[in-house]
Amino acid sequence: MPDMQESAFRVPLRKSLIAVAAGSLGLATGIALGMKAGPVVKLLAQGESKRLREKTPGRSPRNGLLIVALDGVGRDLLYGMLADGELPGLESLLGGGSRTLAHAHLVPDMTSILPSTTIAAWASLFTGEPPARNGVTGNEFFIRERKQFAAPIPTTFESIWPVLATYTEGYANRFLEVPTIYERLREEVPGARIWVSMSQYYEGADRLLLTDRSVLTEAWSAFLSHTFDNDKQSFYELLDDQALENVIDDLQDCDLPDILTLYLVGTDLYAHVAHIGPDEARRHYLREVIDPRLAELARLLRKRHALDDRYVVVTADHGHTEVVHDEEHALSVTEDDDPPAVLRAAGYRLRPFGLDDEGETFDAVLAYQGAMAYVYLADRSDADQPAWSKPPRYEEDVLPAADAFFRSSQEGEPIAAMRGTLDLVLTRRPRPVEEDALPFEVYTGGGKTIPIGEWLRNNPRETYLDLESRLHDLAAGPYGHRAGDILLLANNGNRERPEDRYYFAFRYRSWHGSPSEKDSCVPFILAHARRSEAELRALAEETLGTRPTLDKAWPLFRRLVVTQGAVAGVHAGRQH
Repeated sequence: MPDMQESAFRVPLRKSLIAVAAGSLGLATGIALGMKAGPVVKLLAQGESKRLREKTPGRSPRNGLLIVALDGVGRDLLYGMLADGELPGLESLLGGGSRTLAHAHLVPDMTSILPSTTIAAWASLFTGEPPARNGVTGNEFFIRERKQFAAPIPTTFESIWPVLATYTEGYANRFLEVPTIYERLREEVPGARIWVSMSQYYEGADRLLLTDRSVLTEAWSAFLSHTFDNDKQSFYELLDDQALENVIDDLQDCDLPDILTLYLVGTDLYAHVAHIGPDEARRHYLREVIDPRLAELARLLRKRHALDDRYVVVTADHGHTEVVHDEEHALSVTEDDDPPAVLRAAGYRLRPFGLDDEGETFDAVLAYQGAMAYVYLADRSDADQPAWSKPPRYEEDVLPAADAFFRSSQEGEPIAAMRGTLDLVLTRRPRPVEEDALPFEVYTGGGKTIPIGEWLRNNPRETYLDLESRLHDLAAGPYGHRAGDILLLANNGNRERPEDRYYFAFRYRSWHGSPSEKDSCVPFILAHARRSEAELRALAEETLGTRPTLDKAWPLFRRLVVTQGAVAGVHAGRQH
């Protein structure tokens, strides 16, 4: 690799000057991107560790748990790097410096949920429930009964406010309709000390550890501003480097937590924008940025005998698929020939993109998930006052929109530039939000649909993994309404060449969200310094089941931490 590129992957040590510069730049950039003042002021005023609750008396876990959550790292990439000896720091954390990994089991078939995106996948892992049951169906989505647009990671508009509010105001936590794994574990081991570093989901934890506030602001501003076109990953490198440094510093000075979650996002953010492509970018980022810090963490934990009785789980939320960085392939919101144009041509009034819609009258909403998009529709019985408090009418409100997208992709009518962009248009008969939403079916034109399983038997998609069951987990359930009345699946994970792939977002060089193997196959490693690979494999197979997905990891987490006591009861939904 040329020297110039090598230097881009070295961890900067002079972070104080960079942080000061990034702080002023980040605040200006954030305001330019529509950021509200409150969260960033709070974030800049807070320390790098935020106490969330006082310690609860009661019994503690007999086993500790460390979860390393790597954003955007596919299974083949991580397992291949471990097999080739490229990640000695991670090897050390997993029980030793040998490539044999005698104390770790690499689950061979863990699959992400749909959509294979950050917010939805981590919500499923950290609640133990799929999207249709936990309430979080994507990076952004619409809650029709509240007439509220939720966007923990905005994709149709540019604002850093929701990202910062996630850490200052629990913004992402608000949309969970079930308890987190931390809350569920605390029911049985109330004395557990739980720390979370940088994860969007931390309800029930004692402590939230944050990276340098100015670096957090600038890194996310750079990512969300789709005009940012820089192959250096220094913003993202600082984000993860300082997050890990803060964790290591606190572990040296404090009583060790029983449960610790480390969330590292830079691999994903850099993969989206890197000129060298997502595979090469993630490989170098893991090797040069993440692994040295994991080695340092492993040395510290081993010195404090904190790995003797601690399970380690390493996992990820999704993989990556290379796409073309141009307006033609980016199905965005700014052009007359993008998806919004389809709805407008079909006579719908589209909700303006952003969090606020005060005083606006609209009967259609778009939310983007990379390779997927959701379309939400109102009851238009009264054209002047479309109703969101009740479901849309199937024939009058849903089918015209579904048909417009189907014909645009198949025939180029009404929007010619949309021709060939969509693999599937899916829809279903709407139900009131008080009832479980129905599964999606494939729209085949002329007002007709066909069940997904039947359609796949006649139209196999070899690169798609468990499409029918994963779409069911996304859409069929008490909160499945949040996946829209129409689901659009782009020609993306079903295509070999980047030139034939499309994605719902502004211009990037890599995206995800599809049911393809590239996006959906994720690592899941279970390790313990005093357990053999065979023991760990048996434990994983017993608790994860034969077709594991991220939402099914909860029984394993419980088994690792709770070694005695009654099974927790059924949890009711959150009250808002």
